[in-house]
Amino acid sequence: MSDIFFLVLRRMRVPLIFLISVYAVSTLGMTLIPGQDADGNVWHMDFFHAFYFVSFMGTTIGFGEIPYPFTDAQRAWVLACIYTSVIAWLYGIGSLLRLAQDETFQTAVSERQFRVSIRRIDQPFYIICGYGETGELITRGLAEMGMQTVLIDQNPERTNSLELENLLVAPIVLKADITEPKNLSSAGINSPFCRGVIAVTQNDHTNLKVAVASKLVNNGVPVICRSEIQDEADNMASFGTNAIVNPYLTFAKRLRLLTQNPALHRIQNWFINQSSAEHIDHKIAQDGLPSGHWIICGYGRFGRAVYEALAESDIKLTVVDADPIAQMAPQGTIVGRGTEAKTLREANIEDATVIVAASNDDANNLSILITAKQLNKDIVTIGRVSHETDNVLFEHARCDYIFRRSQVIANQVLTIISRPLVARFIQYSTTLSPKATNDLIQRISNLTHHRAPSTWRLVISAERAPALFNHVDRGGKITIAQLCEHPRFTNELAIPLLLLRGGMSHLLPDPETQIQLDDELLVCGRQHKTILAHRLRDNHELVDTLINGNAHVIPLIRWLYRRKHRPARVRTDNP
Repeated sequence: MSDIFFLVLRRMRVPLIFLISVYAVSTLGMTLIPGQDADGNVWHMDFFHAFYFVSFMGTTIGFGEIPYPFTDAQRAWVLACIYTSVIAWLYGIGSLLRLAQDETFQTAVSERQFRVSIRRIDQPFYIICGYGETGELITRGLAEMGMQTVLIDQNPERTNSLELENLLVAPIVLKADITEPKNLSSAGINSPFCRGVIAVTQNDHTNLKVAVASKLVNNGVPVICRSEIQDEADNMASFGTNAIVNPYLTFAKRLRLLTQNPALHRIQNWFINQSSAEHIDHKIAQDGLPSGHWIICGYGRFGRAVYEALAESDIKLTVVDADPIAQMAPQGTIVGRGTEAKTLREANIEDATVIVAASNDDANNLSILITAKQLNKDIVTIGRVSHETDNVLFEHARCDYIFRRSQVIANQVLTIISRPLVARFIQYSTTLSPKATNDLIQRISNLTHHRAPSTWRLVISAERAPALFNHVDRGGKITIAQLCEHPRFTNELAIPLLLLRGGMSHLLPDPETQIQLDDELLVCGRQHKTILAHRLRDNHELVDTLINGNAHVIPLIRWLYRRKHRPARVRTDNP
């Protein structure tokens, strides 16, 4: 508050001095100029009555001449004071209005309001650096989860658009340079409620600066960064950035999955956060992409990622680029943009099975896809969208698979935040063979009646599952299979996907594995179905009844049974 107060005093110094001087001189004059009382005697107004009169005179209220009618000399002085005080007030009010519109003052007020809002946060929140297309999708996704967000962006046009958004949880906005550490501190990076920093600007070096500053200001806060350049990504990883999202590599890996193991792509699509659903043809999502001959138009970061992801497969790859030497394209690259029929025919478009429009120009990509369809109506089209507003054009062009860079980043970031075990499962699931993947799909489909499954995270801790924690802590035994059973019947309602124990991830753990303290278990099953673990987490009586076999109806007998059969604690505190 002091910075705003001193700024007001500094900017309003001259108007205030002028106004005070007018009032002081006017008051002094009223005391010096003689008047007459009711009897015609000479009378001088005291300072109190003079200031009282000048106060309502200066604001043009005009209560009248007090306490006696004025003499001509007094009225002449009052006449001069009226015009002078009006000028002083107009000067002061005008200066105040100019100050209210001053950018420095508005920044100081907004920063003050921002700091107050940050201090009032009493729930977990994330700091999002950069409110572009990606930041908008992440903010909307977190708001749908009921998560508070703090936005930092220097562009007022972007942040002002938030006023038109109808979000469940309104974000707190700071218009400032995200690379300055003091702004991260102001945003609450040292708050106990801060759950992480998300740097998703379009500039990789800016994201790197945010990551470095975040780790230096508070090394314990997780940092998630967007990076499209490998050198910058390696730099981020060198000082412990928790997660680095490269949209080109991520999408290229999905294309590889769709050609080599489409069943695994289907599983990953089930579990990844789909806050913004991707546009993909249903047949491709089910059966995958054909191999054969692929044409990649544009050998930038996206085109290179697709080429390198598929280079070791049995797919024939043809690259089309306007400047293959500058892009260091592979040998045999056809010179051109791919928007002309001549260039596509040179790439043997008639024999191609898939074409990828990978340039950074949406108009060129649309032209490539439309021209390719005219020359080969059976070809599968994959298009890159650089600007979210152009996405609808690609849908109208009937593009089979649309790559939206912002969407890929947002979905992956939201998965890391809201479903950390799912993110681990997706990472380790690439080791599954096609047969194991198909078997898992069959099990999930039978369990969910061919509907998309839901996932649950079970943490055996004193905070998350006190009843189960107490049972295991006292030497009790319970298996993963028991946790996945129906509360009343012994049939499976969930499938264990991942067990995290002691920092080690176990993919598709054995259902007969005994649960240990601090285990984290990822299971999937049918939506809106309650598995036994949900009922056992904090219900000590139910654990005693279903797991320990203490089914006595009378509470006193159950208590006596527990005392008699209570096992010794398996853990001892170190002295």
